[in-house]
Amino acid sequence: MTRGFEGGKSIHTTGRTFFLKVPAEGRPHTAIEELLSSQGVKAAVIQGIGGFRWARLAVFSPIENKYYPKDFEAKAGRVIEAASLTGNSILGPDGRYYTHLHAVIAVDADSVAAGHLVDAIVDPFLELVIIELVDGYEALAGLLSHRWMGLGSQGSPSSSGSSP
Repeated sequence: MTRGFEGGKSIHTTGRTFFLKVPAEGRPHTAIEELLSSQGVKAAVIQGIGGFRWARLAVFSPIENKYYPKDFEAKAGRVIEAASLTGNSILGPDGRYYTHLHAVIAVDADSVAAGHLVDAIVDPFLELVIIELVDGYEALAGLLSHRWMGLGSQGSPSSSGSSP
């Protein structure tokens, strides 16, 4: 398999695949980053489904170079359905993971929202598939270096450890 960087893309083989069930009260970014760290994973792609008690999504305005966050709270006796969660995570040169997640959530049967998942509290659980990317880490780090260099992400509502 070709490795490295070519014209704005990096090419990788996949390594291990992890299935992670995040329990109630867990936080997606924290759970992902703890797993990656414990397994020595430098980069990964992430997919998931599940539920939240609370979630903060944000939408970016490139003209203003600013994020607009919005909080969502589950109604009594209900959960926010995480219909789709997707993203990636990479270990930065500072030793921190930069996890970028997007989510499509259903707050009610007729109310759906989507955007950058800034943070969330899981309820009752979140099921994640995490696929390790191997080879070409340096190329991928170059491609995603805007995350730790702050380019194009001023005003990001991201919690520490997550990035736009």
